[in-house]
Amino acid sequence: MARFRWIWAILATIAALGLLVAFVRTNDAAFTVYKRLKAKDQYVYEEVRPSLLTQDPATFLSIKTSADVMAYRDTLTHLVYGADGLRRAEIPIPADEDSSILNVVRQFSGVAEAHRFALEVRPGLFSYIYLMVPARPMPQRGLIYHHGFAGSFPQRQDLIEAALKKGLTVIVMDQLAYGENVGQAPCDFPADGTCHANLQFDLTKLKNPLAIHVEPVRVAIDLLNQRGISDVTVVGFSAGSGTIVLTAALDERIRTSIAVAGTLPYYLREGQDAPIGVADYAPLRDAMSLMDLYILGASGEGRVQTHLFNRYDRCCFRNVKGLLYEPVISDRLKELDLGGQFQIRIDESHAHHGISKWGIAMIFELMGLQE
Repeated sequence: MARFRWIWAILATIAALGLLVAFVRTNDAAFTVYKRLKAKDQYVYEEVRPSLLTQDPATFLSIKTSADVMAYRDTLTHLVYGADGLRRAEIPIPADEDSSILNVVRQFSGVAEAHRFALEVRPGLFSYIYLMVPARPMPQRGLIYHHGFAGSFPQRQDLIEAALKKGLTVIVMDQLAYGENVGQAPCDFPADGTCHANLQFDLTKLKNPLAIHVEPVRVAIDLLNQRGISDVTVVGFSAGSGTIVLTAALDERIRTSIAVAGTLPYYLREGQDAPIGVADYAPLRDAMSLMDLYILGASGEGRVQTHLFNRYDRCCFRNVKGLLYEPVISDRLKELDLGGQFQIRIDESHAHHGISKWGIAMIFELMGLQE
């Protein structure tokens, strides 16, 4: 009997430990404490590394005058679209058939109408965007959401449903290579028929590769404009942040751009903050800094760009490093006298790589739609 009591005691202990692990994993406050205790040093979450504090963010910002804003935007336009700088936007093709993701979208709460569009960003290469309309659309207000790596936008169902509930017309999209999007294209360099370029990591093998990333966002704006929606907010999560930062720098129709857990000036990046995708495209890095892109994305009357970071993010873009460059961007915008605002927000409510309830509420607050 004593032996059985020991067995039951061991089983009970294992069960209790399992319940504890489950509690820690599912409770934001407990998981945040766990991640902080597990951190290898104080520079993971609590303090900014001293070597980063010695850097002057202003040295990474080249735009100094209003003329520079126009010149850098012109440079960016040619970098994205080629020597003539002409946007060759394809007309999105209605593509509601045979879409498992669209079937999921149509089950979201608040969706009165949903459609899928196929955009041919290169010959034979399609990127898909999804339009959702609430029963009572808010006049002139729309939201575009761009998801990041290793997943698909239905993972942000909470944000999408909250936006629909507020009456926003919503367009969503995935990174190329995720969701229903393909991830490779035949190489332009070398164009030998055997090379296939990854659309995130082999951009230098393609002609005008930035265009295939920004055009889905710009076409989404076109679709909203066609519905009478001119006040456009774009939210990018993780790697999607890089795409919306680039698109906001290029397209002044974006009134509010919000980059969540996915962009930092190059000098502040550590570990998994390493630039990938559009942020790692060498010709772009040579032409201008990400700080310059932030200025371009925020400048203009009534425009605002916000970077939202999860301080205790288990993945990347954590800590409060964003606060180091916030005043430099904000002050430069004031000096330019072109209108526009820039700001940083830090989410301390959780330790996940995602958008929390606090983050969703902050997004709507930044849009002026808080309860």
